[in-house]
Amino acid sequence: MYGMLVEQDINCRTVGRCTYGAPLDREILDLVPREAPDYQAAPIPLSTDLGRRFLYARYNADLSKQGLAALGFPDVAPGQIQRMDAVENAPQLLAIGRAAGRQIEAAHLGPFV
Repeated sequence: MYGMLVEQDINCRTVGRCTYGAPLDREILDLVPREAPDYQAAPIPLSTDLGRRFLYARYNADLSKQGLAALGFPDVAPGQIQRMDAVENAPQLLAIGRAAGRQIEAAHLGPFV
């Protein structure tokens, strides 16, 4: 499933215009168009039409040990919270989802908000 997620994500980031997303790997990075080839350069403003089919922002909740700690959940066990059939995790997953939702910025959505 993870492989399909990454493949779909790459397709959307290349056909569409990626406005936000975590780096996919160390070679293709996040595919957000930037003013210079340097990864640290500012993104090209959304007011500049790059001829892409749609805007695309990707928000993922990283459920690894490092990702959970970054979201403010250092004591959550990744192996437990990643189980798809563990309904008892619902309250913690909701809290993690709310924390991950803080990544969302209206600026990533362009003229749609």
